[in-house]
Amino acid sequence: MSPSSPPEPPSPLDLDEWIAILVTLTTIGGIFYWAMGKEQKQQILQDWGFSPPSPQPDSTPESPKPTKPTPTTPELSDSEIISRREAEVQGSKGAGESGRMQADPALPAPEKAPPSTVTPTVKPTVTPTPTTPTPSVEFSDVPDEFWAKKAIAALAQRDIVVGFPQGEFKPQRFATRGELAAMLQQLFEPKPKQRAIAFKDLPSNYWGAEAIEDVAKARIVSGYPNNTFRPQRPVTRAEALVTLATALNLKPPSEPSKTLQQYEDRDQIPDYAIAKVAAAVKAGLVTGYPQGNLLNPNQPATRAELAAMLHQARVISHNRASLQ
Repeated sequence: MSPSSPPEPPSPLDLDEWIAILVTLTTIGGIFYWAMGKEQKQQILQDWGFSPPSPQPDSTPESPKPTKPTPTTPELSDSEIISRREAEVQGSKGAGESGRMQADPALPAPEKAPPSTVTPTVKPTVTPTPTTPTPSVEFSDVPDEFWAKKAIAALAQRDIVVGFPQGEFKPQRFATRGELAAMLQQLFEPKPKQRAIAFKDLPSNYWGAEAIEDVAKARIVSGYPNNTFRPQRPVTRAEALVTLATALNLKPPSEPSKTLQQYEDRDQIPDYAIAKVAAAVKAGLVTGYPQGNLLNPNQPATRAELAAMLHQARVISHNRASLQ
């Protein structure tokens, strides 16, 4: 028996077999590669020395999403934004709002205020008022030739009498008891001698309420027995003369009838008023009256007649003060 021959060595693989093996291994590796996660694949490729390809942009550009335009604020670059923020910070620390507006290229710079055109006020030189001012108040219904013109103008200059809004004095209008009280207050500045009298027909909003209260407290005027004053009632000439004689504290003459004998209507003077009317006549309060022989004691006094009496009372009061 012949010895067995050794086995023949395997024949080398031919080219086709190697290609088939390589394809098989590649296929298995590809399946294994895609089975792994994206991060693991990238790590393996980096370990093998491969870099994943950069993603290529789509050939069709994406349509931009519409945005609301801002026409008043232009787009700024990064450097401009930084400069703008720095300018805002500096402006808020020092210059306030104006600093931010000047540093912002999107906003106009604030206009500069024009230079001041205000002329400095110069205080005028004060000249002393003369002690006896020249009458300068004119009323449209008091002509120069009017018999009481001088008296009306002199009292109006000192606000003792006043006119009406239309620039009239209305000299022939009857004066009321309220008007007389207001004139007496301005002329004498009376001092109170008794407590105020609460006249029941004198509302607090009456224009002459304060004047009536002042002259009543000074006992220059008085009301009626039923505690009324009747401010709208025309004041008679006798009442006006009695009131002025009381305000001036005139002393009646020893023989009043003798003083009043020049008046044809002297018997018409009320009994309560005879002494003080005689004192007023003796002191010169009745002057310049057109009818010198008539006193008309119960006739309502016009504003012109009352102004003439008040003017004379002021002259008497002034002369007294100069002698003291």
